[in-house]
Amino acid sequence: MVRTSIIFLLVLLSSWQVTAIHACRYTVRDVAFVDLGDAPYRLFVFADLADEETAGELQAAVDHIAEEVLIDANCVIEFVDTSPETDHPALKYATEVTQFPALVAVGPEQQPLIIEEGLANKAAPAAKELSQLCRDFIDSPVRKEMFSQLLSVHSVILMVEGADQGANQKTRDLIAQTIPQVEQSLEFLPKPIREPPHVIHLTAEAAANEKVLLWALGMDPESTEATQVALLFGRGRKLGPVLRFPDDPRRRFVQSLAVVGQDCECGLDRRWMQGAMVPHRWTAADEKEAIGQLGFDPGNPLVKAEIDRILTRGPGAEGEREMELEDALKIAPALSYQEIAIDDLVTEDATDELATDNAETVAVNDLVASTAPTGDDPDSEIASIIPSDSSQRPSSVSARQEEVRSHDADAPSDFTPPTNWSYLFLIVTALVVVTIGLCILLRSGEGTA
Repeated sequence: MVRTSIIFLLVLLSSWQVTAIHACRYTVRDVAFVDLGDAPYRLFVFADLADEETAGELQAAVDHIAEEVLIDANCVIEFVDTSPETDHPALKYATEVTQFPALVAVGPEQQPLIIEEGLANKAAPAAKELSQLCRDFIDSPVRKEMFSQLLSVHSVILMVEGADQGANQKTRDLIAQTIPQVEQSLEFLPKPIREPPHVIHLTAEAAANEKVLLWALGMDPESTEATQVALLFGRGRKLGPVLRFPDDPRRRFVQSLAVVGQDCECGLDRRWMQGAMVPHRWTAADEKEAIGQLGFDPGNPLVKAEIDRILTRGPGAEGEREMELEDALKIAPALSYQEIAIDDLVTEDATDELATDNAETVAVNDLVASTAPTGDDPDSEIASIIPSDSSQRPSSVSARQEEVRSHDADAPSDFTPPTNWSYLFLIVTALVVVTIGLCILLRSGEGTA
């Protein structure tokens, strides 16, 4: 009887331990490889069926493209008749088209892009041109490079140069100084990542050939004064908002990178984990390689159901995707093991001013304000978020914990710091089980005596 009771208690303890272990099975990066029913990109071919020869051939080409070209892509295609008697809901996307037939793309957030107007007048060339345009929509040289790296690297940093050469150089320096710091932190993440971020530089001339990619990421395909930076991870997902330097605080770049290695149950807004994917093809071979690299099948229905359950409980899960990504964003950066609230609406100068006046600190978390650098030196900004020496990590963590505890009383009402009570509960349960077991053994010994 005594032995049976002890075994029962040990089994109960083991079940709680399994629960605690599986609570941290997936990271934010893992979740980014899982497609939870993301809205696809849509391609609309607009043509007037009154021109039976051309429109008929294009309509047949659409069926072929759907079955052959786009079969493994996150993209669908549809033929739309533009004749006056037609009232197709997609016609609203063709209001700026000046010459038909035309091909127009629509993204997950309903943003249209005119890819081609006035397709060739002859039917056969028009169908051939349409097929090639669709292939180019889901593939490009930069996306080939990107997807060849995403399974093994922390993330991909896409930098598009602007007209301001000074901003271009400062952005290159910031990236070059940040990557070694990220590399030092990889082994300390909840789930280690093999390689640091991979950088892709695009000149203004090269960016003109990546119109679809830049459009999908929300970047300006035309040459701009500012330097544009987009972060991607997982299955080509956009990580946070597009950064434009020198307007955006450089600190925000480091904070965005810090999100990637976090536990997916850390309380992070799910919009960081489920950003829009760029147009791409994901074949069975890609899925097989992902299984080997990640240690789980991102296409498995059970995995999808488990991750969807986790994300549904998190912030940003109840119809808030239309809100600004940076609005009241709470993150727990993996690189520094501290809690930071990002408010993209506050400029770098305003952030520094708020850091010196705690009485006015409302939009920015007190922890960020207390560690924000006052100068423009990139090294000081990086060091404020990422420890340069891993040997100093324990003392840094303790200091951060003390700061968090000291600011709990002043935290906003919607402030919900991510915590994992499973381990504390496990320790307490273990002590209770051991105590009960010892009592049973002592009473059994007294009865025998």
